Amino acid sequence: MTIPKLAERAGVSRTLVHRLATNLEEGWPAPTFRAASTRPEYPVAWFDEYWAARKSRIRQGRRTDLERPTE
Repeated sequence: MTIPKLAERAGVSRTLVHRLATNLEEGWPAPTFRAASTRPEYPVAWFDEYWAARKSRIRQGRRTDLERPTE
């Protein structure tokens, strides 16, 4: 699935998905390309797992800098 379609699926901007896809620290798989196309495509099943894990790590609206580190 292309980046615009993944963004639509997740309900976020294309810019965010593109930034995540091109950041090596995010660990995205290498894209595939259809014949005669320059648009990168990524596996939908992989993206769904990645997005669920990413959402579980995000704590929107809460400050985390004041919490004591867990040991």
